[in-house]
Amino acid sequence: MCDLATAVAEYWDAAALTFDAEPDHGLRAEHTRAAWARRLASWLPPGPVDVLDIGCGTGSLSLLLAEAGHRVTGVDLAPRMVERARGSWLRSI
Repeated sequence: MCDLATAVAEYWDAAALTFDAEPDHGLRAEHTRAAWARRLASWLPPGPVDVLDIGCGTGSLSLLLAEAGHRVTGVDLAPRMVERARGSWLRSI
């Protein structure tokens, strides 16, 4: 990985453990979660589509997309963010 990509990954790795604690990040508040679900629905066609979530972070938006029936692949430079995203998927099953 180049120096910039390494620096970006390290920054987000450091933020991974507390990222979802932020009110708008983890989508724990029902009104925030509902607002994001509406926004995502307005951007995508109604039927199931393949979605590539680049910079998926902890996977909160990927999970909303999957709950809406879409097939989602999430990728991120930060390994700890990916670990958190995988944990989100496992908790939702």
